[in-house]
Amino acid sequence: MNFSSGLTIGNLIGQGGFGDVYEGTDEVHGKVAVKVLRRRSFETESDWLARKDQLLSEAQHLREARHKNVVPVLYAVRSQDDGSLHMVTEFCEGGSLERLYKAGPIKISKTRKIVTDICLGLDALHVRGMIHRDIKPGNILYSDSRWKIGDFGLVTNDVILGYASDRGYLDHLAPEVHKDQVTSVKTDVWALGMTIYRLLHGEQFYESAFTGKDISDLVMAGSFATRLPWLPHIPKVWRKVIRKALHDDSSLRFDSVSDLSQAIGKLSIAPDWQCAFRNDLTSWTLQNKRRMVSVEWEVISPRKHLWRADSVGGSHKRRLGGSKFPQSKEKVYSEIEEFLLSF
Repeated sequence: MNFSSGLTIGNLIGQGGFGDVYEGTDEVHGKVAVKVLRRRSFETESDWLARKDQLLSEAQHLREARHKNVVPVLYAVRSQDDGSLHMVTEFCEGGSLERLYKAGPIKISKTRKIVTDICLGLDALHVRGMIHRDIKPGNILYSDSRWKIGDFGLVTNDVILGYASDRGYLDHLAPEVHKDQVTSVKTDVWALGMTIYRLLHGEQFYESAFTGKDISDLVMAGSFATRLPWLPHIPKVWRKVIRKALHDDSSLRFDSVSDLSQAIGKLSIAPDWQCAFRNDLTSWTLQNKRRMVSVEWEVISPRKHLWRADSVGGSHKRRLGGSKFPQSKEKVYSEIEEFLLSF
């Protein structure tokens, strides 16, 4: 497909809630990403036309909101063929954070670097009076050796519940969004808090924790953050910061993503365990001077759990701790947590 703007659309590279993303070539900008936005099933024709006008206006606004941690919007054009809207942005060679999230828990040190970049970009939008409304791993992209915020302005207050439900991210909507469908800087803070939680735990842990549960009901019931399950290597201070970002009362959350970033920046990244999660076997490794510490948690059955910790150096392996016989999940969790956080 060609446009008078000099844009040529190529191969499909991703699919999103409101449209598909293609590689593109622009005669001025070279290789670009093109998001083709169409009317969604839960939108009326008038809602779509209004949102399309809003997107065109916001694209112009975003062109002026230049920041190193924001994916640049180059321009937007209407298709003459099917009425869709084509938003043209920088092509991010590194892809999205979704790939790392799906691979498993991300180390604390790397998570802090990612969050710092995200906060810088998101704060740049907030100071210009813009709300993102859709912070999640898939909308964070890597380019030029840094993480950048993308896919801004695609969700409006009128359609946000339908969109989040369709994409499986209802937990990224703060209680006041479920209640009133109104977004703010504080609702972006909530979504960023959930993003940090996801990154630290990985997709498989997250899915196992919430399978079969109604996320909307959990969020609206209150105290959602206090009932979140945690991998045992996540330090208590990290949990406290995330819970504050997810406070039911928006006045008790961080006032801005800049405040959240400062809080995260003050947290220790030690011990910086590498975790690999499976429902039946979770493991941790940590390089400790010249030796590698290895911890495993085996699930034999819902009521029978085992764990062991070893120190490995060269050809020598030394037992550091563990259970001699199967124990309850709660008992094993407590012992592993104490061991992991003692380094």
